Amino acid sequence: MTEQLKQIQACFNKASKSYDDVACVQKDSAGFLVNKLLEHQDFVPRNVLDAGTGTGYIPELLLQKFPQTLFYLNDIALEMLEVCKAKFAKTPNIYYIPGDMLELDADLYDCVISNFALQWSSDLQYAINFLHSKSSDIFAFSTLLDGTFNDWHNIISDYQSTKILDYPKAEELISLCTTLKRNDQGFEYWLMDYPLSFNNPIGFMRYLKSLGASAPGNLVRLSNLKKLLKTEAQSLTVTYKIFFGIFRRVSE
Repeated sequence: MTEQLKQIQACFNKASKSYDDVACVQKDSAGFLVNKLLEHQDFVPRNVLDAGTGTGYIPELLLQKFPQTLFYLNDIALEMLEVCKAKFAKTPNIYYIPGDMLELDADLYDCVISNFALQWSSDLQYAINFLHSKSSDIFAFSTLLDGTFNDWHNIISDYQSTKILDYPKAEELISLCTTLKRNDQGFEYWLMDYPLSFNNPIGFMRYLKSLGASAPGNLVRLSNLKKLLKTEAQSLTVTYKIFFGIFRRVSE
């Protein structure tokens, strides 16, 4: 495991108990993705792989519709999977696969879903291609786009240099997915802006920590924190820019 993955794993392990209290964007994103899947009446998966499941928002929704489907929940953070195990303790048809989503066995699943996890991959193009190859019928995902949290980075750039995570532009993802689409597949996509408001910058930083998303570029060094809080005490709105995509086998 790379050092970057170890850092991501540690952050999400620490946030496993607080994640559900703050992950409204992630939960709404899961709901949007599932609703788009269910728009097609022929969607009845025998098994589903949820890559980067977090605390299990995708299976929580799909189980209501498909109580007999087999669900395989993957996450790099073992503590996140422990939350899932407690949440689904009475559900026998759920199985857990700890570890890096890009090192999963080469089994084929009817449906592969990844909600709000692909942006943590060091190679997004490879990750989409890899997970797409795992699915026999459907690959559905959401990920972040260029411009996410620009409002925040514009503020902290006045106090220190920032490392903005390298999110792709929408047109880059559309081009990639069009290239990956098999002859027997269709591809649909949707874009969403999701703003969140905070009373002040410290509220946003606490939010990131509770979410497990406290990447180095999103944090402020202690030496600059007092300056920022003194001059940036007003409310703050940050915006998630989200890409949703679904590859779906076309019925003959």
